[in-house]
Amino acid sequence: MFSRTVPALLLAASISFGADAQIRTSGLDDVNAWNTNLLARGERALSDRIWTSSDPDFLLDLMNSLNVETMTEAERDLLSRALRSPSAAPRGEGAAELQTKRLELLASLGERQAVSELGRQVDMLPEGVDPDAITSDNRLARGELGLVCDQMNPEAADKFWLELRIICAIEGDNLGDAELALELAAIEEGADPWVTETAIAIIAEADERPEARLGSGLQVAFSELADLEVTPEALETARPDLALAYANERGNPIELRVVAARTAVAAGLMDAPQLRSLYVDYVSAPDFEPETASEEALYLLTQVEEQPVILRPGDISGLQPLGIEEEIDADEEEAEEIVSLERRRIEALAAALEEARASEEGIATTAALFEDDLKRFPADAVEQDEALSFARAAMSVGNMSLATFWLDAAGVESGDASYEVDLMRGYGLIMSRERNRATIERVAENLIGEDASDEVRAKALALFAVWTAFDVTLPVEARQALATQVDEAASRPSPGQLVAIDAAARNGAHGEALFLILNAVGGNPAELSPAGLQNALSTLRRLGAEDEARDLALAVGGF
Repeated sequence: MFSRTVPALLLAASISFGADAQIRTSGLDDVNAWNTNLLARGERALSDRIWTSSDPDFLLDLMNSLNVETMTEAERDLLSRALRSPSAAPRGEGAAELQTKRLELLASLGERQAVSELGRQVDMLPEGVDPDAITSDNRLARGELGLVCDQMNPEAADKFWLELRIICAIEGDNLGDAELALELAAIEEGADPWVTETAIAIIAEADERPEARLGSGLQVAFSELADLEVTPEALETARPDLALAYANERGNPIELRVVAARTAVAAGLMDAPQLRSLYVDYVSAPDFEPETASEEALYLLTQVEEQPVILRPGDISGLQPLGIEEEIDADEEEAEEIVSLERRRIEALAAALEEARASEEGIATTAALFEDDLKRFPADAVEQDEALSFARAAMSVGNMSLATFWLDAAGVESGDASYEVDLMRGYGLIMSRERNRATIERVAENLIGEDASDEVRAKALALFAVWTAFDVTLPVEARQALATQVDEAASRPSPGQLVAIDAAARNGAHGEALFLILNAVGGNPAELSPAGLQNALSTLRRLGAEDEARDLALAVGGF
């Protein structure tokens, strides 16, 4: 099921694991833990003043108020980089408790490598965090079950080790010991029902067994040991690094490798060209039958055309191919067949993008899969709603020039769709170096015009706040709209919080400013007041979190 080759991700997360595992050595100065660089190669530290110029108890209160589960991806990225950046140690008696909370948040964010490394340098571990368990779990994912079993501490009583004891007994064909391990697990914390069910099925030599799980290295090891069936559902919910390992194993079924690859791409562990390559292999199989709109689109888009596509001289964009009627060797019937294939491709691509847009996964992964295909069609071959769909997809992968091409092709002049177009153009300005004054004025005028609804005007005010934070010059109409805004409810953040964020950033209490911002956003960036949004984004940019600020701004716009 998995390659025995060590995946780079798991290797990076592993730390030397001796026979005395589960016994953590101490003696390191805890200050070293604050200075440790937990960033991945190529990542820049957010600040070296995350923990300084503030009160540890106040920072702890702010961190305790954070809810990682409700955060947007942009918020999670911001928090993760802040917590993994090396920084000067805080002063005060609450530093040890603050470090424990830092570890707890890193664990909640799924930063396994950071938790494993940092957890060995501190005196207080949060409940449920075990660096040795993380190391062992990584080794289990790499197929080193025998080694982990040999080095396991037989007296450890935490859930991971209780479950591992069951698996090790089965791996050693000691079914009596496995039954005893099951009883011990029931007395202590209790094993996961899936582990118990699988173990009982093996002991009873039952033909019917649970489906495989890939949520941890332990689950991967037990699934392999029990020869459990890997299902698409298991891969959709797999831990991303384990999904990546499954996708990269050539011996696995291609249709399942594709599912695993989508999980890895969504987590940023695999790039779109790799996913595309797997999909092409999948749809090229002789017995392939599409089951989703994405598969149908990719199948049509990878069919070889009988007629070449001819580009106009000097057209370096490749976006405006000549019409089929200009190919002198094709008769009318052949041309009609080719045009029909093009239309089917356009319709299939638009359907795939809309299907993804309506899904929980969102449009970004599918858009990345088809980014090159979005460049292949002439503007006059695409209907207005299809052009808008293509523009949304291009924007979701950060290709604003391509998004602009399809927005122009859509030719929307009025109605609700025109507001969406203007919002896309407006938010696109923060991703573009070119900021056309006429475009800015036209977008602002339309979004706050007499025909605009209250909902559209509210979105316009948020956009104007984003523009201000990213140094886009506001036309006077936009400034007037902001100046005359009347809040019907309490604004977020409060006026006092706005001042506190700015003061913390100016006084060098960077962590305090960041945690105040994250508490204010609270997983709902679109609910920030214009003043709060501008304050948060400007502060993040000032502290060096440019990418996170941009991602947060785009999340406000729904992109």
